[in-house]
Amino acid sequence: MRHILCSLLALVAGTLYAQEILPDTGLFEAHRHIEGNDTLPYRLYRSEKADTMTEALPLTIFLHGAGERGNDNYMQLKHCIKYFLDDTVTSSYPFLLMVPQCPNDRRWVNTDWSLPEHTMDSVPTTELRGAMAVLDSLVGVGAVDSTQVYICGISMGGFGTWDALQRWPEKFAAAIAICGGGDPACAEAMKDVPVYIFHGLLDDVVMPSRSIQMYNALKDVGNEEVFLVTYPELGHVCWNAAFSMSGLFEWLFGKKR
Repeated sequence: MRHILCSLLALVAGTLYAQEILPDTGLFEAHRHIEGNDTLPYRLYRSEKADTMTEALPLTIFLHGAGERGNDNYMQLKHCIKYFLDDTVTSSYPFLLMVPQCPNDRRWVNTDWSLPEHTMDSVPTTELRGAMAVLDSLVGVGAVDSTQVYICGISMGGFGTWDALQRWPEKFAAAIAICGGGDPACAEAMKDVPVYIFHGLLDDVVMPSRSIQMYNALKDVGNEEVFLVTYPELGHVCWNAAFSMSGLFEWLFGKKR
């Protein structure tokens, strides 16, 4: 009976995954970061609450998964962005949301997602470096409060989230990593960054152990604000459950370096 129930839940989750509707692009500014021969499309959203402010704003970077790659500057809005656009969020918290789009056949992190572990490369990918360049430019012009920068990611973007935290922990006030994986050997660098980790235990794309090992590594180095939520009944598509968790946005936007 449990096997049947899990199969039904997976089927429902897959159906919802396929039917997700993209948000109105009119709510977002469209931009492109160009560096040499490389172009990184990205979108910017300003919350309703932010319209009452003239000072530098908190910024959340959202890194999408593999299925939303391209150069249309649109598909990266498919998953999870709707939660940031919810009236209760956009009217309560002043923030900018930056959503870059990884090009086809590229990755935020050059690793095989099916591996039980990987070692961080000596240099970041062009795409992840481009996202950080956009962040730095927004801070540089006074649009973003450098003490309130957050990063979130799902699947391929979960890997990107961990990679960014490992390389530039001083940039982030908090992070949300969903069904991704990082390099446990880099945990010391992230010991002061609050992190919420989510993973479905039925995930057959990215091993749940990837999230568990990062949680354990951060606990081992003394991170007192790392939290792990696992879903016994969910597979890879667990991000809707994660972003629906009560209090998550309050936790995220409440953090400051």
